[in-house]
Amino acid sequence: MRIILKSFFTLIILLGLQNCSPKMQGSPYSGQVNYVGKDASGTIIVSSIGYGSKLVSAITDAQYNAVNILLFKGLPGTELNVPLVENENESKSKHPDYYNRLFNQANYISYIMSTSTNSDGKKVNGTVMATVELKINYNSLRKDLEQNNVIRKFGF
Repeated sequence: MRIILKSFFTLIILLGLQNCSPKMQGSPYSGQVNYVGKDASGTIIVSSIGYGSKLVSAITDAQYNAVNILLFKGLPGTELNVPLVENENESKSKHPDYYNRLFNQANYISYIMSTSTNSDGKKVNGTVMATVELKINYNSLRKDLEQNNVIRKFGF
């Protein structure tokens, strides 16, 4: 009986430690977004890393991460060094319908002008990782935020 209890507790401890291992997921979003360049006024080119069960979901995660970083964190060394939205939690609680449309219904895709990836994605701990270069129209995103009263108009 004592051996069975020892084995049982050892199994529980091992399972608990396995669940504590880090997982490679951009949840809710990762900061793995870097400035690449500027193409035209009101656009920015960034490199973003995303994770998923397949390449398509990893690319979608990279797109989601890039838009989130521009909205809520900003990108140092660019004209978007401050976030478009000042307070993420406050804004999400005041405008849940807007963020539902933007993220859950994938409206953020409409601000991504181009997406390119040079790889088939690589597996990391059973998860596909994709590095994606994105061209984002942040002027249109800013105007949409203003029109939906999520942010004040620039300069007012």
